[in-house]
Amino acid sequence: MSDIKAKLDSDIKSAMKAREKEKLVTLRGISAAFKQVEVDSRKELTDDDALSIINKELKKRRDSLGFAKEAGRDDLVEQNEAEIKLIQAYVGEEITEDKLRALIQELVDGGAGNIGAVMGGLNQKYKGRFEGKVASALAKEILG
Repeated sequence: MSDIKAKLDSDIKSAMKAREKEKLVTLRGISAAFKQVEVDSRKELTDDDALSIINKELKKRRDSLGFAKEAGRDDLVEQNEAEIKLIQAYVGEEITEDKLRALIQELVDGGAGNIGAVMGGLNQKYKGRFEGKVASALAKEILG
C-alpha cells in the first residue's frame, strides 16, 4: 500500500471519530477515486499514481471554485476552498506566484527555450504544487 493511501485511510478514520462530516466526504471521494483506478488497472496504487489522482481531484475542485465564483454561490465557494485546502495537504504546500516566477526564470536561464520545456521542468520537480494555468501564463510572459 502506498504511503499516501495509508495516510488517507488513517485520516478517514480520525475524521470519522471526530465526526467531521465535510472532511469525511472529501476524503472518501478521494478514496473512491483510488479504488476505481485500482479496480480498472487491476494493480495496487503507487505513490506516483496516488499523487496523479489527487492532482486530478484538486483540479476538479479548482474548476468548481471558478464556476461557483462566476455564479456568485458563496456557499459553494467556501466548500470548494475548504476541500482544496484539505486535498493540498497531501500534495505539499502550493508554490506562490513569486516563487513560481523565479523557478520559471531559472529554467529559462538554464536553457528551456519554449513553454513545453518550462512546463516539463516544473512538472518534473514540483508536480501538483502549482496551478498549471498560472505557470503557463507566467512562462509565456517570461519567454516573451
